[in-house]
Amino acid sequence: MNRKAGKPELRFHRRLAVQLGVTVALVTGFAFAFTFTSMVRRERETLTRELTLRLLDKSRSLSIGAVGPLLRHDPELGLHPLIRNALDETPDLVDLVVLDETRRIQGHRDLLRVGTIMPRGTSQVLPIPGLEGESVALEGSELVIEGPIRHLDRTIGWLVLRASRRDIETKVHRAQTYLVVVGTLATLLTILAVTGVVRINLRPLGPLRQGVERIGAGDLRQRVPVRSRNELGLFAHMVNTMAENLESAQATRIQKERLDRELEIARELQSMLLPDILRPAPGYSLEAHYVPALEVSGDYYDAFALDEHRLALAAADVSGKGIPGLVLMAMLRTTLRGLATAEADPVDVLVAASRTLRPSMRTGMFVTCVYGVLDARSHSFAYASAGHCAPLSFGPSGVRSLPARGKPIGLFDEGFFRESLRRQQLSFGPGDGLLLYTDGLVEAMNRDGEQLGTHNVIRQAEAWNQRRSGSLIETLLQRLREHCGPVPPGDDLTLLALQRQEAEDVEPAHPAAPARTGRRV
Repeated sequence: MNRKAGKPELRFHRRLAVQLGVTVALVTGFAFAFTFTSMVRRERETLTRELTLRLLDKSRSLSIGAVGPLLRHDPELGLHPLIRNALDETPDLVDLVVLDETRRIQGHRDLLRVGTIMPRGTSQVLPIPGLEGESVALEGSELVIEGPIRHLDRTIGWLVLRASRRDIETKVHRAQTYLVVVGTLATLLTILAVTGVVRINLRPLGPLRQGVERIGAGDLRQRVPVRSRNELGLFAHMVNTMAENLESAQATRIQKERLDRELEIARELQSMLLPDILRPAPGYSLEAHYVPALEVSGDYYDAFALDEHRLALAAADVSGKGIPGLVLMAMLRTTLRGLATAEADPVDVLVAASRTLRPSMRTGMFVTCVYGVLDARSHSFAYASAGHCAPLSFGPSGVRSLPARGKPIGLFDEGFFRESLRRQQLSFGPGDGLLLYTDGLVEAMNRDGEQLGTHNVIRQAEAWNQRRSGSLIETLLQRLREHCGPVPPGDDLTLLALQRQEAEDVEPAHPAAPARTGRRV
């Protein structure tokens, strides 16, 4: 009787074991399918991202190397060995092409294609963060990166890299095969071993669940102990990888927020370095306009009194932008204000400034600067220019470009630098004025790549000079907006205008009122 009663119980356990085995097998199968899909997709995305980052670094390095050959009359002679070496050194590269601004091929491993136009292909653009003007796209099984070749903040060509994703697909296929084999074996063992295999395979669920809960609660440093080699162990490893990636992404975000805050502080510091209020000399008006192209600018202007009747004026452009340019700008401001005196010759001031700044400047950095002193009693302006844009003189006698020779600060030794400078003298009659500016005005480009140019600036100043309506700076800014249209500024813009008042407007008993600048930081 007991034996007969035990058979249904045995059959029940067997049926339960089979049901449990099938159920666990199905659950395992579903979990495996999810894991398989997620891992394959992540693996493909990760490998594609790694390949993209490597090629972006290679593209930026090659872009620097292509600048010199591209500026010569025979670029293909310099670009061909550059392309051949890059293809030999980088197995992933399928093709490498250097184009000029008109997308005409200037560099190719096949010299017969030099001079032809490279058509734009139809491709799927990939959203890649942190690009610096490059575009990343997929064309079939190939990854295409197109990056700009820049020289002096101007795009002079394009570099097109084409890489095969065949190795990525091979690795993904191997991962797929591995996962299929592991999943199949795990499922069969689950069905055969039933409860024992289920218990063994479900044992890591406790720490896995706890680890996922802690990670989901925000503890990205939590790691799941990986002791099993089955699907749960693989899943635990993926959870650890996910936590590491999230932790890295969070650290990157925090770093970016810190950098943004540092840039904000740098903007505030730069705002403190530039004058908020310009105080002209008696009988003169003074106006300024300043707009940075990026968060932190390398342009600098200043106006400060040396005594009751003499006013020092300065405008400068520091090579490069960002924090290094800001630091050099601050050093220049401190140096000029420390060296400038009522009796100091402008040439001596610039030479002393070069002597002070040059040891602290990195290789390749330089500063163009024009510095002068206005004497309101004799109505004369003595100045010197260190490679800066030529000032403009305007007034009843017309508009003309003033002499401005000299080498930039920081590139040459003191003797050669002093020899390049010349002291210039300008006299102001009633209504005469002076305009100092940086190259952000004359080198501003429209959508066709055409610069505004000095001749257009002079022409616009002459038109204003004839009618004398409104402000010269506002007139030039309006002309600049008409020229550039929707094209964003490519360089910082600084304008500083000094003008002697008409004789009937001068009131000797009252000092000239301070004028606010038109700067925007």
